[in-house]
Amino acid sequence: MKNLLNLSYSFLFLILVCACNHENDSINGIIMSNTADKSNVYEQSTAASSESDINKITETGIARQRKIIKEGAISFETANAKKTRDEIVKNVNEFNGYLANDNITNYSGSTRYRITIRVPADKFDMLLEQISNSANRVDNKEIKALDVTEEFIDVEARIKSKKELETRYRELLKQANKIDDILAIEKEIGLLRTDIEAFEGRLLYLIDKVAYSTLTIEFYEKIESTPTSFGFGGKMSEALYDGWISALWFFIGIANTWPFILMILFAIFAIRYFRKKRKIKRQSKEPLK
Repeated sequence: MKNLLNLSYSFLFLILVCACNHENDSINGIIMSNTADKSNVYEQSTAASSESDINKITETGIARQRKIIKEGAISFETANAKKTRDEIVKNVNEFNGYLANDNITNYSGSTRYRITIRVPADKFDMLLEQISNSANRVDNKEIKALDVTEEFIDVEARIKSKKELETRYRELLKQANKIDDILAIEKEIGLLRTDIEAFEGRLLYLIDKVAYSTLTIEFYEKIESTPTSFGFGGKMSEALYDGWISALWFFIGIANTWPFILMILFAIFAIRYFRKKRKIKRQSKEPLK
């Protein structure tokens, strides 16, 4: 009887152990299932957040067209400098550009023009090609392209952040009651406004430089010298002319320094006057013999 009871107890113990193991397996399965579900949710949320970030970048304009500042210079010889200038001005007007600088020089037997123009960036290459094709001989041609996209984005971001900070300061100013607090907040707003205006000025400068490219054009026309200019008469007339020009520049220099000349003359007159007065005084004090 006793053995039968022991056997029944052992059987019940085995049944309980099996039931516990089965329960643990079920619990572990539930835990693993929950973990897998959470992992899938995390991956989906990460993918969604990445897509959201890309959309935010696109919406804020960071993924934008690159900002390029183009500058160029060209130097060439032409048969008729005046006609070439007129053609360049005509082309610039057709491309909605304008002349920023216009100089003419006659030197060493040649007439030389130097023109600086501003033209819309999308017309820069076409204008440069037209000018190059019209030249008799191109001496030099140079093109520079500067990418300012990063600076452009940085300046825009700084303006935005400082304007947001200015808005918060203005909200604090409405709530301030003490004079010291009001003055301190107004000082900070003034500093922010100065920074904002400086950054806005820089942004406008960048916008202008990107929108309008700069091209410096130098062209010259050689003037053929006549044989008589190399003779004695030609050299003598040239020497007389140069001497006359030098004399004119000498008198112009004197005219520019007339205040200093008057000061020197006044100083000489004053010295002579005081010396003469001192001599008369000394003579009056000497005893008569």
